[in-house]
Formats: sequence, structure tokens, C-alpha cells
Amino acid sequence: ADWPASGASSLPVGMLAPHVSPDDALLSRLTRAGIRATWTELVRLLEEGRDWCATGVLERRPDGDVRMPAGWSSRGPNESWPADADRLAAAGLTTDTPAIWHARAAWVKPPRLIAAWLRQPGVEFRGGCRVERLERHPDGWRLFDASGGLLAEADRVLICAGFESGRFAPSLPLQPVRGQVAFGPMPDDSTPLPHTPINGDGHLVAQVPGEPGDAPMWLAGATFDRDSSSIEPSEADAAANRDRLRRLHPAAADALAGAESQAWVGVRCASGDRRPLVGPVDAEGTGLWACTALGSRGLSFAALCAELLAAQWHAEPLPLPAALAKALGTQRL
Repeated sequence: ADWPASGASSLPVGMLAPHVSPDDALLSRLTRAGIRATWTELVRLLEEGRDWCATGVLERRPDGDVRMPAGWSSRGPNESWPADADRLAAAGLTTDTPAIWHARAAWVKPPRLIAAWLRQPGVEFRGGCRVERLERHPDGWRLFDASGGLLAEADRVLICAGFESGRFAPSLPLQPVRGQVAFGPMPDDSTPLPHTPINGDGHLVAQVPGEPGDAPMWLAGATFDRDSSSIEPSEADAAANRDRLRRLHPAAADALAGAESQAWVGVRCASGDRRPLVGPVDAEGTGLWACTALGSRGLSFAALCAELLAAQWHAEPLPLPAALAKALGTQRL
């Protein structure tokens, strides 16, 4: 691509929220660690209220299960607990709606975060350079384009191209997952859309500041189509998202029924166990590494995976317990 964040990371606004399970399963612990790593970067690099906002997130539970791990409560050290009646009412939901409140959660504009990371010292972005071939040589790696021209030389190469990572790391079990959302400008200030993002079977993010001079925006979705890499909008997916929004927040669905909107489509990359793949591509230590399969949780995992790679490369302390680091590693396969 010519510009960064041209693929799935071009999502206008995304949601940062943890996974919670009664037994505090592996994915739950990993998402908490990842969100804390991302939170540090959001505070350090972005402008709150414009690029991101620590709104918290209300998670509807369609199955009614709001159980927490043993000992968790709104007065404990944890950051998620069953939503109370006041929180539900403020979001425009009935007070008997089964839901979990996530205090450390937010909306984020992914392109803003990526742009901020790329402005850091030592980073050079080169767009419009399609790498066709990697070649190992005694001093490292050479990267060539389709005509055989040399693009770059490096002692280490990190494959982090989403589903396209499989071109250079074919041993990794990667799956494309197409997603479509709807978004548009807020119809007017009186539209009953919650300021707090809501997720569950789908998600809704509203009242998000637009670009200077533009109206605030809303976004709702998303579809989850495995083994599809098409980026063409689908009317069937648009209808599915409208149905999903009606189940998630009926008043918002009514308010947006005739609102101006457009479709956004992106292709995520997932692994079989829903966890990222981070580490060396082979066991020979050739200097070829991978960071991919972040699935629908790129905002939760990107910063954590980067910190993990840096720690492994420089023999530094890991940014999370060794057992959790191993659960993200390519070696687990």
C-alpha cells in the first residue's frame, strides 16, 4: 500500500475492551495484559477526546451470564464487574439487561495510533513497495520486488502483514476473516445514541468527534465471515448489521434507521485458537520473525506483541508472565 493503515487498521473507530470469563481463562488474562500495554501508549501519544476516549464499555450478555471470577466486585482491584441499574439506564438500556461494565475500556481511532507510532525516532515508512521475494544470505536477509530489484537488506525481518503474512511464513495456520461495519455522521444532537460504547453480539460506538468541521460519527457492526478476503461491500452484511444493532440497542436501531451511512470492509487475520502468533518463523534462528493473527483484537494485542518481541530480541524481562508469553508464541504450533 502507499500509506500506513490501509487495510483492516483503517477502521474509522475501534473498541478496546477485555474478554471476561468466570474461570479467568487464558484469553481473558491476555486481553487484560494487552489493554494495559495499549493504554500506556494511548496516554503517551494521543489526544484524549479527539484520538481516543476512556469511556469504558458496556458489554451486553445475550446468554444472561454475568458471572465474574471468584472475588471480583465493583469494590475490588479488578476493572470489570456486573453493570448496575444506573449504568444501564445511562446507556439507554432497561435496568434488567444482563451486562458487564468494563472500566478500563475505550474507543480508539486506529489510524491515529499507527501514525503516532510511525512518528517515533528510528522508524522509516516506505510505501508502494511490494516485496515479492525474501533471500537469506550470510549477513541477513535481502528483500526483492517483482522485477528482481533490491528493496532492502536487514539482519532481521518481521512478517506482520495480516493474512498476507502467509506468503512469507506458509507454516503458520492463518485464516482470513472478512468484516463489514456501517458508519456515518450523527443525525443530530437529540438522537438517542449512548455516549458509552456497547458490545456483545456486535457493537455500537457513537458520539465520536469527527474531523475539524465534521459532525460527530457513529459506527456499528460487525460481520465475521471466515475464509473470506473480499473487500466489496455486501447488502446482506448491511442487513445483518442492522439486525445485530436492533438486538444490541433497539432505540439506537430506530434512531439510525434512515440515517446517512456508508459501509467499511476489512479483512482480519486469525489463528485457530484466537490468539496472536508472535515469534520466530522457524527454529533455526535465521532472523525471520512473525507478528500476525491479531484477529478482531488488534487494539488489545498490538502493543503487547511489540513489547514481547523487543524483550525477546534483547534478552530483557518479558512484559507478561512466561506462561502467557508462551501462549502467544509461534513455537506453540
